[in-house]
Amino acid sequence: MTDWQNKFVSQDMVRASNCGYGHAHSKIILMGEHAVVYDYPAIAIPFTSVQVRVKVQANQIGRDFIQSSIYTGPLTTVPKQMENIQALVNLTRDSFQFDRKALLIKIDSDIPAGRGMGSSAAVSVALVRAICDYFNYSISDYQLHLLVNQAEAIAHESTSGLDTLITASDKPVIYRKSQKPFNFPLDLNAYLVLADSGMEGRTQQAVSRVLQLKLQQKEFVAELMESIGNFVEQAYTAIQDKNPAELGRLMTYNHYYLNQLGVSNERLDRIINASWMAGALGAKLTGGGMGGCVITLAENLNQAKVIAKAMKQAGAHKTWTLNLNKFA
Repeated sequence: MTDWQNKFVSQDMVRASNCGYGHAHSKIILMGEHAVVYDYPAIAIPFTSVQVRVKVQANQIGRDFIQSSIYTGPLTTVPKQMENIQALVNLTRDSFQFDRKALLIKIDSDIPAGRGMGSSAAVSVALVRAICDYFNYSISDYQLHLLVNQAEAIAHESTSGLDTLITASDKPVIYRKSQKPFNFPLDLNAYLVLADSGMEGRTQQAVSRVLQLKLQQKEFVAELMESIGNFVEQAYTAIQDKNPAELGRLMTYNHYYLNQLGVSNERLDRIINASWMAGALGAKLTGGGMGGCVITLAENLNQAKVIAKAMKQAGAHKTWTLNLNKFA
């Protein structure tokens, strides 16, 4: 058994044949939030050290039941924030004509919800994988993405498909809705520090806010989106040139334009400013914004530790460090 299966099954037990397992990981959007919804490119990185695991087995009480940190109870009475999960279970069954036997679904996630780390997509990816594993069905990547994106549309009103793609993959990607995703090696002599602001992000509201601004100030928003798209392309060049200083500069510009879209806030900006004062090459929010997480770029591990400490002193609840030469 894998480590993530051992989260559910003790090491002295053999995997039961009537159980299905699925897992997925979190993600970081390096560049391109919000603009990606409008068919501009974005760069995303898998963050495999923070994961979600799902176990599916038969439920003897005759109805679907779910166990999670957010809710435990019948699948038919999930809270509003889990309606996408309810829909996804039914959609997966119907799509592959699985029988209607009652299921017990256990969700164990290390990914903080509402932080722009792809929590809802990762849970959905792990859930579909677990259900298909339970019914001994080998699901294709295309089928997986199609199902999960429908659940993401329920969760966020609008979805680019990026979260689904990256939480199910272990490679960095340049993503654009109208084009085929492009995986690329990332071998940069730098460290990324991810900081949880402690404030739940509001992706759905942020997407709606940007849409309303677009309706009110079409040309202004179009210019911002185009600029963000250009920053993404320049960031890819900086990565290929192994130039962390340039990447950091572009991250900072990206944040400024996201701020102009109204999706940052005082707490995020305070944490970002603290990272700059601690010597960061660049910093920005990551994900939908209006809370959630920020990322900052450091030249080396020692600097990353200094920056992480400064971010915590500015209000960040937790930090993680990612070596950017691990994706070569």
